[in-house]
Amino acid sequence: MTFLVKLPKGPPYKAVALARECFPFSEGKPFAGAVVYFREWGIWNNLDEETGMCAVLRLRASYGEKRGLSETPAHVFSEKEFPDARAFWTLPVILGWDAFLIPENPDYFVFNSHDEVVSFICRTKERYEQLLDAFKDWDLEKGDWYFH
Repeated sequence: MTFLVKLPKGPPYKAVALARECFPFSEGKPFAGAVVYFREWGIWNNLDEETGMCAVLRLRASYGEKRGLSETPAHVFSEKEFPDARAFWTLPVILGWDAFLIPENPDYFVFNSHDEVVSFICRTKERYEQLLDAFKDWDLEKGDWYFH
């Protein structure tokens, strides 16, 4: 079961809110960890790409990771690193880079595309309906056309 949310037009904080909603965790069901996997970058102009890469590399350096994205495109976050995982995930959403968000014990995963859509792929009907409800006020489309 899949659906996608179109990247919002307007103020940049809407993209940050979209990135936040990709993590449907609460105090009752806490964050168990996740992987953020950067798949493609270098899509836009050199100045914007350089700015984005600087931010990503600085965040990664704070974890002691000195290798570039081409060598190590994924970062694993523990259950104690929820704010960090959200910060890392927000970058590809804002920058328009292709990336995956894969929660620990996933019943869904998320793909951010440079085509200005965020796709949700759900394994369970319960998660699908929960995410649909979370995004009911967003511009979304049901179906899997994006992956054909």
